[in-house]
Amino acid sequence: MHDFCVAHDIPYSLAYGTLIGAVRHKGFIPWDDDIDIIMTRENFDRFVREYQSDDHFKLVSPEDKNSFLAFARVCDMKDTLIITRSPWSNYTTGIWIDIFPMDSISDNEEEHKKRWKKLSRSWIITVISRGAKANPFNHYKWGRPNYMIMVKKVLFLNGIFVRRSIERFIKRITSPKYADSAHCAQLACCDEWGFYEKKDFEEYTTLEFEGHQLMVIKEYDKVLRLLYGDYMQLPPEKDQIPKQSHYIRFYHKE
Repeated sequence: MHDFCVAHDIPYSLAYGTLIGAVRHKGFIPWDDDIDIIMTRENFDRFVREYQSDDHFKLVSPEDKNSFLAFARVCDMKDTLIITRSPWSNYTTGIWIDIFPMDSISDNEEEHKKRWKKLSRSWIITVISRGAKANPFNHYKWGRPNYMIMVKKVLFLNGIFVRRSIERFIKRITSPKYADSAHCAQLACCDEWGFYEKKDFEEYTTLEFEGHQLMVIKEYDKVLRLLYGDYMQLPPEKDQIPKQSHYIRFYHKE
């Protein structure tokens, strides 16, 4: 993905725990379990339109009618397999890289907070609806059958409206009302608060990540401190656990 973005002049930045890992560990945070990347909405839309791979990597994007996400993923389709209680597409894939767009928001932080809370509630509903598509009896065992998934299947009609809800959600986060604002945030997955200046996403540099030089915004320290405070401080040992292990299993194919 990095090679494609460099070849097509599409800037991106490592983000969230992946960016902390690059700064603090020069690679993965030891207990992390994914890779997060952000792009401006303009670059995200270009990437979704143009991405191609000659290898076994597949782009699953909001443009794909089989996707239940408002952001994109580049997935391994050959060597790995994931089983999840929160299905996010009609495809069976392996491990992925998350790619999030940064969308325009109000320049008034209080107005943005109110809007973000409303969007967050909508996003949570789509996540619950996705869970209605899970198999409560899959043979990659978590243990006994998951009765909560059965309840979701009844309440959310087996998730048949999840794609429609995602399309509505995308229209809301890309509202033209804020197109000329000076601020942006990542709204496609409302699990992280953010109120950033667009100018902080205009210049890029590189940092080492697992022996590779990968792109990051030049203002990475400012953005990380806005989100995490003193991000160089390790969290308590009890919090040093993979964040997705309770609902996703990752496998190598034989």
